[in-house]
Amino acid sequence: MSPRSFARRFVTATGEPPHRWITRQRVFLAQRLLETTQLTVDEVARESGFGAGANPRQHFRSVLTASPAAYRRSFRQSVA
Repeated sequence: MSPRSFARRFVTATGEPPHRWITRQRVFLAQRLLETTQLTVDEVARESGFGAGANPRQHFRSVLTASPAAYRRSFRQSVA
């Protein structure tokens, strides 16, 4: 199957392109790690497959409209 055919079928099946789907899954993993661990934001980024630096923060904001640190603070406040 050609890459173009794969991408077209992937969009039909999931509603979004492969790259966006993978990014969203990585953000969801990062979200769970921020909620359930004491890992630093950089460690969460590495564990989620983002690497380090500003890149994971940008993707996190684009999906959840909050930085990883702000998300973690919000989650902790709702639990306490």
